[in-house]
Amino acid sequence: MAPPTRQPRSGGRRKRRMAAAGDGGGGVAALMPEDMVREVLLRLPAKAAARFRAVCRPWRATLSDPRFVAAHAARRGALLVATGAPCRTSRGSGGHVDLVGLAGDVVRRTRAEEGVLELSTCGDLACVVGTDRRARVVHPVTGAGADDPLPHDLAEENKPWAGWRLEERFHAFTHAFGRASSTGEYKVLRVASLSPDLRVEQLVEVLALDRAGRAHAGARWRGMPRPPFHLAGASNAGMAVVAGVVHFLAVDIPLPFLPFEHDDDDIHHGAIARFDLDTEQWRPLLRGPLNIHQIQQDNDLSPPLLTLTELKGFLVTVHRDRSHQSSSMDLWFLIDSEEETWVKEYKIQIHLRPREFYAHPLLVLDERMIVFCVRPKGRVMVYDLEIGKCKDLGDGDCVEDGVYKGCLLSSGSVVVDNDK
Repeated sequence: MAPPTRQPRSGGRRKRRMAAAGDGGGGVAALMPEDMVREVLLRLPAKAAARFRAVCRPWRATLSDPRFVAAHAARRGALLVATGAPCRTSRGSGGHVDLVGLAGDVVRRTRAEEGVLELSTCGDLACVVGTDRRARVVHPVTGAGADDPLPHDLAEENKPWAGWRLEERFHAFTHAFGRASSTGEYKVLRVASLSPDLRVEQLVEVLALDRAGRAHAGARWRGMPRPPFHLAGASNAGMAVVAGVVHFLAVDIPLPFLPFEHDDDDIHHGAIARFDLDTEQWRPLLRGPLNIHQIQQDNDLSPPLLTLTELKGFLVTVHRDRSHQSSSMDLWFLIDSEEETWVKEYKIQIHLRPREFYAHPLLVLDERMIVFCVRPKGRVMVYDLEIGKCKDLGDGDCVEDGVYKGCLLSSGSVVVDNDK
């Protein structure tokens, strides 16, 4: 008689374990109420939440639900785009752009071969200007665009003579990045001159991109109407983009050096120029919330005591009263641009470390916390409005920063690591 054949195991016990894990989240999570599991997942950083989609089918469904994605974005806030510490003077020194969660975790690192001099953000894209003075529109999640510089040559109407060549240098000292409200197209604005001397006339140019932030075939910079006064740049927080309008503070320059006519009543330290990316025209000058005598800058103090930023979709002027290592600041919000109505929403006291000059606000979270970047050390910190204390998000050394307003948990986003 032939020996009985051994039947393969059915694997029923293993299948039951897998089914329990796959259908209920496994372990303790399977015993937790659904609302409690959702609340726990909402508290996760974006990087961890994206990884937890692989735990089980119910968690994947929850973490991919558009309502959960929206709730997570509101709870966790936008992510910061911070740069590393490249050499700002030598070309090719290299650097990186980090997508940083508000828990301090680096979600994505994109290599910037030419280093980073400027960084501005709009939605889920960033405009990065390297030490080669070339602008690149980069997607911080995927890294796309990091190796594709935008056109660089001056606008034809701004070239000083026939036969002017790209090799003949010009000075572009600041860039702005935003979207036209009517078409949704991205646009890059730059302020340039034919000399590094800031006292000469400034040239304003615009480069139009498509809705994905890519340059059209044959795209070129176009000359715009000249500004109403000498414009401050992003390097000293004198510029902010709000709802498709680029706002500039005036640069204090002795009047004999101004190369065009001006109105003495309008040109002062508190004046704000506004360029509309939709119409590509300058809007009427905007006056700040305080009288010029109240915000007069002490020439012995650097950086300036008046800066611009965007918070909660509003233009904000930041007024500082600095003494020793504490920095007191008032945040004034422009509620109505037509009536020039300003409201002071926050008054904050921050204690700074030695050699840290000022804290620049970047983001307001849940009306409870404000994210700052401290200059010039590049330390990013979160200020708790309820208890009046700060905590660091990292060791610092970021040379430029911005706010990422995309969502990493959306269906089209992939959270990856890239430490190269």
